[in-house]
Amino acid sequence: MKETNYTPFILLFLVTFISRIPFLSAGYGVEEDSWGIALAAFHTHISGIYEPSRFPGHPVQELIYSALWGTGPFVFNILSAFFSAIGVLFFALILKHLQFKHFFIASLAFAFIPVYYISSTYTIDFAWTEAFILISFYYLLKNKLIHTGIFLGLAIGCRITSGAMLLPFMLIIWQQQNLKQNFIQFLKISIPVTLIVLLAFLPLIQQFGYAFLIYYDQFPYPPITKVFYKMTLGVFGFIGTIAIIIAIVTVLINRKKLEPGELYGFTLNKKIIIACFTAIALYVISYFRLPQKSGYMIVILPFMILLLGHYLNSRNFKLLCIAFILSSFCCSINLTDKLRGAEHSKYARSFTVSGQEIFFDPFSGPIFSDHSKRKQKMNYTKEVISKADTITSKTVIIAGWWYNEIMVEMINRDKNAMVVFEPYIDEKIINKYHSNGYQIFYLPEQNVYNDQMYQMQITDYFAKPF
Repeated sequence: MKETNYTPFILLFLVTFISRIPFLSAGYGVEEDSWGIALAAFHTHISGIYEPSRFPGHPVQELIYSALWGTGPFVFNILSAFFSAIGVLFFALILKHLQFKHFFIASLAFAFIPVYYISSTYTIDFAWTEAFILISFYYLLKNKLIHTGIFLGLAIGCRITSGAMLLPFMLIIWQQQNLKQNFIQFLKISIPVTLIVLLAFLPLIQQFGYAFLIYYDQFPYPPITKVFYKMTLGVFGFIGTIAIIIAIVTVLINRKKLEPGELYGFTLNKKIIIACFTAIALYVISYFRLPQKSGYMIVILPFMILLLGHYLNSRNFKLLCIAFILSSFCCSINLTDKLRGAEHSKYARSFTVSGQEIFFDPFSGPIFSDHSKRKQKMNYTKEVISKADTITSKTVIIAGWWYNEIMVEMINRDKNAMVVFEPYIDEKIINKYHSNGYQIFYLPEQNVYNDQMYQMQITDYFAKPF
């Protein structure tokens, strides 16, 4: 019996993990939700009552973070890096199990697709969720269905939309004309899934019943240009987007000449192909329902790579993987905004899309832009807090998407009793503050989003820029 060579798998894990380390120290992340996780962890830690950072909750991750409160952002972020490396490791194991010839470069490409690379350097649930989904998928292919259910349950406990993976998983193990066996297999997965999900969400069920199963967003549906930007350039970067377009066009043009499956030794089960297309379709539809974050597309990346490996020849697939790897390190496209944008080199070129000024910098990659953006946002947050410390009259500041970061930065500081920070406030609360003699300010752009949140047009009347 041939022994397994573990060297490439160990190397993939180490390269993925180590590549994240230089970017772990700039706070909890660029996203409002990242600081929201930290703030909720603090509240849960001091109260002993689970507080979700946002509904419907991400209890597996958030409860672990609450137990680790006080260790600082580096420890929180390094867990994302660890789970991203676990995800890459199990993706490689999946490809190896499927006898894919280029499993190493395919897994390395997955590790460095910009959206996955970036999201694994800060506090967010994406890398955790993806790791548990890929572990679950691996055990499904090994026909260890109870293990599949356990890890899918953990994935749902990190992000509830992971439950959609049950459909493509069932498509893989479904057997025609054997309903009894199908039912038994479904139970082997669904029972551990159900038990773990109930256990994970039990603190929320005890507090809110099933009312926590909601999700709302205060922002309106984005312009269509931004929707497609987030699902293309925001996911794959500039080079990666060009490469995947060329790859798909190549497949379509040569579809009559193709002999799919060459890189799998023509052994890839059609059920797996159908399941991959199904998973991609489910999460693309979900993304279009609420297209606010590129990170929502992370879950489909391994399935896209798996399919592209099926339809592309060896040369074209390796070129695609190289493009994915390079895409994190050059040709950045990002906001120029001095408060929440990214730094760029003197060679960058600026242009406007949907009312926002964007830059293209051939000498700076998305991973560097994200890191500089995190630092710029932290600097502005500290400026706001310092300015608020000098206020001597009753003041309320509408902080909007800056609220979580401000609250976390103020945890270990003496607070100015004259100043109240609010995320967003409706007309009733605005009038209450005004009648009680408070001066009302808002941070940049938050007047617009405060009105959008409550479908009103009064913020500018009562409040001034801070």
